[in-house]
Amino acid sequence: MYQRTAAEHGCKGCNRSPQLSEEKIQRLITIALQGKAPEELAAEEIQQQRFETCMSCPSLQYGTTCKHCGCLVHIRTRLAASSCPSPYGSQWQSEACKEV
Repeated sequence: MYQRTAAEHGCKGCNRSPQLSEEKIQRLITIALQGKAPEELAAEEIQQQRFETCMSCPSLQYGTTCKHCGCLVHIRTRLAASSCPSPYGSQWQSEACKEV
């Protein structure tokens, strides 16, 4: 029995690469942070700590995306009100992201 592929069903996400260029990431960061007040952004040191934790987390997909929430970690780590969405507890408060 022939089954149509997701692309044949019209799934827009299935015929594009999930990989984002550095240029695209920077454009998305600019758009996401546009109009944010300084108090809405995490301090630079906190952003860096969060980002490093995410980049070493086994739940990071494609080097950009959290598998738990689908966010771009490049943006989520910069927002003061954000938290780590890991169902195992926030990994931003620990040295490394560990998946059970």
